[in-house]
Amino acid sequence: MATGASPNMVDRPTTLVVRDPARGTVIDELPIDDVETVAAAVARARHAQAGWGALGVRQRARLLKRARRELVRDRTAILDLLERETGKARFDVVGELMGVCLELGYLARRAPRFLAPQRVSTRPLFGKRGIVHVKPRGVVGIISPWNAPLNLALGDTVPALLAGNAVVVKPSELTPLSMKRAAEAMNRVLPAGVLQVLIGAGETGSALVDHVDMICVTGSPETGKRVMEQASRRLTPVLLELGGKDPMIVLADADLDRAASAAAWGGCMMTGQVCMSVERVYVERSVADAFTAKVVERVRALRTGENGADAEIDYGPFTSPRQIEIVERHLADATAKGARVLVGGKRKPSDAGIFFEPTVVANVDHSMQLMTEETFGPIVPIMPVADVEEALRLANDSRYGLNASVWTQDVDRGVAIARRIESGSACVNECLVSAGTAELPFGGVKQSGVGTRHGGAEGLRQFCVRQAMMVEGRRRKTEPTWFPYTPRRARQIEKLMGLLFG
Repeated sequence: MATGASPNMVDRPTTLVVRDPARGTVIDELPIDDVETVAAAVARARHAQAGWGALGVRQRARLLKRARRELVRDRTAILDLLERETGKARFDVVGELMGVCLELGYLARRAPRFLAPQRVSTRPLFGKRGIVHVKPRGVVGIISPWNAPLNLALGDTVPALLAGNAVVVKPSELTPLSMKRAAEAMNRVLPAGVLQVLIGAGETGSALVDHVDMICVTGSPETGKRVMEQASRRLTPVLLELGGKDPMIVLADADLDRAASAAAWGGCMMTGQVCMSVERVYVERSVADAFTAKVVERVRALRTGENGADAEIDYGPFTSPRQIEIVERHLADATAKGARVLVGGKRKPSDAGIFFEPTVVANVDHSMQLMTEETFGPIVPIMPVADVEEALRLANDSRYGLNASVWTQDVDRGVAIARRIESGSACVNECLVSAGTAELPFGGVKQSGVGTRHGGAEGLRQFCVRQAMMVEGRRRKTEPTWFPYTPRRARQIEKLMGLLFG
């Protein structure tokens, strides 16, 4: 959650200026939603949720599939806004909307089964039925980031709506336009008030936390801690997807060409502004030189520059101007401690946007911020290791635990190694895609997140309250455990306990 105007300031801004990070031009100016507006939006959502939740999951699924058609109908306008406000390559913005469409279809088909009442065995309570029902939480607030503003906002919105909740989204103040336009398209078929978008920065997001029944945030660990502390005052449930410092372990028997291509893509895609980016590479020493040379070759070929529908680029500028400060600080710290830049390592001249060359760094170790703190830039640091055990020790030497990858031609061994990595998800001979697969639950451990976030039955049920129910099917006047108690019955139960468990 980005920091906005302080509530103590007398003169707060009333409009939000959205700029094109590649060109520096103003795209739009939007009125900021103040604290009172946030409260009113949540009140509307709470009123609308009662009818939405009562529709039943099949009807909600049908309406959301119709809403998907509206998204696709407006795709050119939505994608143009997403491209302009993020600065990303067209391929990546198209991928965001495609991911949303695929996930919506998967969940809509399976939601009736995922949300169906579950029968539970109640033995030895003969004659009784145990049932677990799921019910919507109410109003879900979503505070989404600037790096994937459409995918991450709708990635929470869709399952929350399917589960019967109303949703209020506060996009990043840097990138609110694509989500705003997407919501307008979806609201052509959704009931009024069920999906709303608020515009603003820190104060708007903070007000949302104070009113909703569940809050979902994607951001840094520091942001997550602030939100968790604030939510704790009302005991509001939180779902936090936070930072990552994702390790890549390359074994001596790996397909080095494939692994090198993955390192270049996984480290530099979307300017490295991805929480599941390959942020540190550990490669067995016997193949380290060959692997590093292949990575340098691929990274040197990457193209960065201004985006556009016909632009032949692999990634664009930093979406957030503040991000360059972190990247350059990490790189300066590393080189001061002996790291060596093999390719890239500096800004690319530009009259407007902040572009950074694709970069590979060698001679790195864990004394450097580049190997321990989330960099969020197009940098691939490579560290040779003696063996798998050293690679695992270093991979787990982190406060983060979001994603990881292992590269080997022995798939079974790769799976065994990946299971030892302290991360919420992992890949073998693949990277990043575990986060974009609707069937798999995606979320972090350690300071990378709290709660399951996206994918599978868990990703849908997390937006529900579970209600356990016991049903007596027979018409008995009394129960053996009811009053009046007798010493004889107590002795019988004690004897039974000995027979069963003694």
